[in-house]
Amino acid sequence: MTLDKLISKQRVHLYKPIQIAEILYHTRNKELTINDLQNSQLYRNTSKKWRDEITKRLLGQVSTSSQKFQDNLFEENAIPARIIGILGVENNMYDGVVERYIYQQFRERQKRVLSL
Repeated sequence: MTLDKLISKQRVHLYKPIQIAEILYHTRNKELTINDLQNSQLYRNTSKKWRDEITKRLLGQVSTSSQKFQDNLFEENAIPARIIGILGVENNMYDGVVERYIYQQFRERQKRVLSL
């Protein structure tokens, strides 16, 4: 699955998957529509703010990567808008299942680091 591939490539903080989770959360809560998900320009910058709000609460820090690196989340080799749209449909249909999956992966990654 594309999402699993993205998660497996991430460092411990999972900034990019968390950004996807926040896009899906805000879609499920009607701040974006499923149709909006087809155009990443509608949420590209706002989703970084959503991600930073969450990671500041979870980790006490935000991503310091370059804009270019952060924006490559939406490229074909990562999670393009058409995939985000598919994830959004599934997430809405099953009451946040994709969001939960991402945050479970985050929790597991954090547990592994803490065990070291």
